[in-house]
Amino acid sequence: MRNRVPVFICGFVGIFMILKYFSTYSPFAKIAEELEQWGMVTLSFAIVLGVLNLIKINLKAVMERKKDWGYKLLLLVSMFTMMIAGGVKWYREEMAGRATGGLPVAIHDSLFDFMFDHVYFPLSATIFALLAFFVASAAFRAFRAKNVHATLLLVAAVIVMIGRVPIGGAIWKGFPWLQEWIMTWPNTAGQRAIQIGAAIGMIATGLRVIFGVEKPYLKG
Repeated sequence: MRNRVPVFICGFVGIFMILKYFSTYSPFAKIAEELEQWGMVTLSFAIVLGVLNLIKINLKAVMERKKDWGYKLLLLVSMFTMMIAGGVKWYREEMAGRATGGLPVAIHDSLFDFMFDHVYFPLSATIFALLAFFVASAAFRAFRAKNVHATLLLVAAVIVMIGRVPIGGAIWKGFPWLQEWIMTWPNTAGQRAIQIGAAIGMIATGLRVIFGVEKPYLKG
């Protein structure tokens, strides 16, 4: 029963999700929408469990002074600070809304907004800026002309980079047109082929899960 009930629930929900998009019978759509609402409620509980699990793992590492425990302590402090600041902002907006007769009121001078705009946002920008160097390093290794495919990739990348900047048109007027052609036709065709392949893989995986061939939800 421990295995059959979850498999039955997964198959039941999956089948109605499929029937919602491939059937015009209205009760199927209503049942699917109700199941989606149940899924949102379940997801809310999953977020709570995820936060509790995060606290448990990191708090244990901090108490035992494991490797990089200082970063884990900073994670916990930052998380609780944002949670408390968000709760205070919500309470202030709720009280302000009641004072105005139930109209929504947005407060932008809270600690939550300050932390988001002056701490989280600059840190995110810094991380993405650092990622640019890793991307450049990976591109340098990938663009080495070791074989025919790598050579084609290198030539296409050079044409696109040169055609994107004003100096490319100054060198040769055909560079902008050539890079536009590469991005419009070969690049779009490749992207669509990847998306179609990924969609087929998702469908196959979904069917295997619905029919109980794979049971990832039963793994610990």
